[in-house]
Amino acid sequence: MKNFIVMMLISSLFISNIYAQRDSTKTNTGEKSTKKSDRIMLNLYTDMWQEVGSEMTVSAYSPGVDIYGMYDIPFGKSKFSFAFGLGFGTHNMRSNAMPADEVKFDTVSATTIYTGKTIFEKIPDYVNNKEIKYDINKFSLTYFDIPLELRFNTQNKKGKSIKFAIGGKLGYLINDHIKYKGNDITGGEGDVKFKTFKIKNLELLIYGATIRLGYDMYNIFAYYSLSKIFKADKGPEIFPISVGICITPF
Repeated sequence: MKNFIVMMLISSLFISNIYAQRDSTKTNTGEKSTKKSDRIMLNLYTDMWQEVGSEMTVSAYSPGVDIYGMYDIPFGKSKFSFAFGLGFGTHNMRSNAMPADEVKFDTVSATTIYTGKTIFEKIPDYVNNKEIKYDINKFSLTYFDIPLELRFNTQNKKGKSIKFAIGGKLGYLINDHIKYKGNDITGGEGDVKFKTFKIKNLELLIYGATIRLGYDMYNIFAYYSLSKIFKADKGPEIFPISVGICITPF
């Protein structure tokens, strides 16, 4: 969480710099245009994880957030424009399982063999006849993102923007961890909380398609990942579909 807060602060400084340098485009009457160019984007959503398999259960609510600073390039005097930016985004999976090294037992040599693959291992229901309960079990990924959009933006008689945008984003993995808080799953007494970093076999680069539809500063937002979270043949073929709202105050 501390690392994420630091990244959000850095992103906020970056966004503030973009906003401070925004165009002061004027109309023929000399007044500033009221048309919003969506220079700041805050996406709040839940991740719906695909291809998770039947061996685990994923929560219907796995919240994530993106914060971007965008630069808008109008296509002449048309209502269309192209925008690109920089920022940070997170994807979270709340479930009853954790990423772990896949282990197989070789009956010939009677030894344990690590396959080099990553699997999701279900948290046991009971350990030493004691029921395991937990408040948090979360698999989190944070990316440095480059969002891109092709935008359509018009205004109604009240001067409010009506907008539609399609695009995508490219993300580079900068942090990954498991966060757990609950009963000790190793059989110890009492509750524990821990974070485990550097999950094996994660893809460093992800990419996907985005779409949003909005009125003024409020938008409906969706993201469909076209890449997998783990490397091919090295882990589960999971990927997120994100649905939520996008707030564009400027």
